[in-house]
Amino acid sequence: MPSIQAKLINVVLYVLRMKRTSNRMRERVANGDRTYTEPSRRVHRKHHISKKEVNGHLVWTIAPKENAGEKHVIYLHGGAYVNSFASQHWALMSKLVETLKCTVVAPNYPHAPEHCVTDVFDLLVPLYNELAARVGSSNVTLMGDSSGGGISLALAQRLREDGYDQPAQIILLSPWLDATLSNPEIAKFDKVDPFLGVEGLKYGGEVYARGVDPRSYLVSPVYGSLKNLGPITLFIGTRDILYPDCRKLWNNAEAEGVKINYREYEGMVHNWMLGPMPEAKHAIAEIIDTIK
Repeated sequence: MPSIQAKLINVVLYVLRMKRTSNRMRERVANGDRTYTEPSRRVHRKHHISKKEVNGHLVWTIAPKENAGEKHVIYLHGGAYVNSFASQHWALMSKLVETLKCTVVAPNYPHAPEHCVTDVFDLLVPLYNELAARVGSSNVTLMGDSSGGGISLALAQRLREDGYDQPAQIILLSPWLDATLSNPEIAKFDKVDPFLGVEGLKYGGEVYARGVDPRSYLVSPVYGSLKNLGPITLFIGTRDILYPDCRKLWNNAEAEGVKINYREYEGMVHNWMLGPMPEAKHAIAEIIDTIK
C-alpha cells in the first residue's frame, strides 16, 4: 500500500489542481510559461559540471569530482516534449553521480512546438554514438522519465534500426510510450490521476510529432519492436494515465518473447520516483542496482 507521504502528495496534487494545469498546456506554451532550471549551487558544489552547445542546444555533463568510474548515463528529462529540466531532475542525476561515481550526460534536447521529433533524433543519435565510441556502449545507460522515457526507448529502437550498438541498460521512469493516447483504458485512469491530463498531453504529442506519423515508433515506441534491444527496466505507478500503455508494452514484450524488468508500484502517481517518499527511495535503489 502507498506510504503516508505518497497519500499526502496525492492530496496536495488535487488541492493545487495540477491536472487542470496539465490540461492548459497549449495556453501555457503560448504564454511562455514553460519549465527550465539549471543545476543548483548545491549540485555544483558536489560535482564537476560542464556544458557545451550541440546543434544550438546545451548538453550538460555532471561528473564526480574524484574517482569517476567508467559508467555513463544519458538522461533524457520529461516535460511533455515542451518543457525542459525541473529541479527534481537535477536532484536525481546528482544522486546517481554521488552513489555510482558515474557520469551523467543530460542534453537539453530540442523542445516542441519550435522543434519536433526529427530535430530531437538529429541531436541524440550522434550524441549517443560519440559517447559509445569513447567509453564503450557497455558503459552507457539510456534513462529518461515521462516523455524522456519514451524518447529513450525510441532512441534504442532507432539505434537498432541503424545498426548501432545497444546501450548496457534502458531505464524508463513513468514513460510516455504512445503520443496518440488512443488506448481505451486511459479514460479509466484519467479519473484517478491527480497530475496528468489527456487534453494537455495530446497537445504536446501533436506538436512533437509534427510531420511524422504519430504511430511511428520514433514518436510512440509502443508500436515498435522490442527485439534485439538492450535490457529494459520500466517503473510505473497505477494512478498514472500512462499506466495502460506501460502494461501494453509489457504484453507486447511477452508476445515477442522479450523479457522486461517491469516494476509496477501500487497507488503511485506519475514520476513518483522523483518525489520525497519512501517509494522513491526504493525505486532509486533499484535503479542504482540495475546500472551497477
